[in-house]
Amino acid sequence: MKPFGKIANAAIFSLALLASCAQAQEHFSVRDSWTPSGLQAGWNWALEKGLFAKRGVTIDYQDGNGSSTTVQLVGTGQVDVGYTDVSVMAIARGKGLPVISIGGMIQKTSLGVFVPKGSGLKTPKDLEGKEILYTATSFEGPFMDTFFRNGGTSRDKINLVSVDAAAKIPSYAAGRGDGMVTSIPFGLPYLIKNRPSDFILFADYGLALPSYGLVVREDSLKTRAPALQKLVAAYYEAWSQIIAGGESAYAEAADIIIKRRPDAKLDRDALIMSIREHIKYFHTANTAGMPLGAQSAEDWKSTIKSLEAAKLVPAGTKPSDYFTNDLIPAAH
Repeated sequence: MKPFGKIANAAIFSLALLASCAQAQEHFSVRDSWTPSGLQAGWNWALEKGLFAKRGVTIDYQDGNGSSTTVQLVGTGQVDVGYTDVSVMAIARGKGLPVISIGGMIQKTSLGVFVPKGSGLKTPKDLEGKEILYTATSFEGPFMDTFFRNGGTSRDKINLVSVDAAAKIPSYAAGRGDGMVTSIPFGLPYLIKNRPSDFILFADYGLALPSYGLVVREDSLKTRAPALQKLVAAYYEAWSQIIAGGESAYAEAADIIIKRRPDAKLDRDALIMSIREHIKYFHTANTAGMPLGAQSAEDWKSTIKSLEAAKLVPAGTKPSDYFTNDLIPAAH
């Protein structure tokens, strides 16, 4: 009976250890603001390579249907972390939602107007009399007037046609319109084969509008900061590995996304291009040389100025109201 007792005790100890490890795991629900694309490479890479698991973190990663929805779900406590547009987060915060960015991703303004390649359309003024597709209820909506004004023209001289966000890129790719407003690195892979295009960047006309980043409720910083720091570290480690690996890593990341999301019927070449193009927007001049994900107070000053000019945030707010670098490895 003694040997059996030793085995039983060992089994009990092992079960207790497993239970202890399970309790130590920190779980987060993470919601994107859109459907699968190359911009999801970091999450899929980290999950596939076990980067979250090795830090004692598990995540439930969800698709989204718009940044505004994702920000609202985070702000009301229905989702732990939003992978979403931080400019949209700033607007929501200005209206009282207790949200804050804990890490940047697309920090250089990626909004722009696609125009057919070789069309000769190079400035906002060149768009006068042209049919331009956009989505009035999407993020670009409030900034169209500023973009045209800064470009020497006005909305009433442009034939702006609002279409549903999901139909916008397919419509333009099929030949509708003389231009289309969307995120340049997001849209480019969808157009390269069907309607090759040049683009006019919002950033070249005074608009500083960061896009994707990590957003949480403010109270999460108080109650779950150590666990959030683990999630943040794993996420940015994934992107660091992808960037360091270059083209071969872009291809591997695309294969991982396709493997993990077979239902989405994704195009491998488009995913690789999406990854490559989005990386170009990860840093601004002010964040060059800073750790991946670290945000710049100077960049946020410019963003606040753009948002105040569009009357989307109240006057008098400051960068620290909208972001923190406290959870970014080696950023402080």
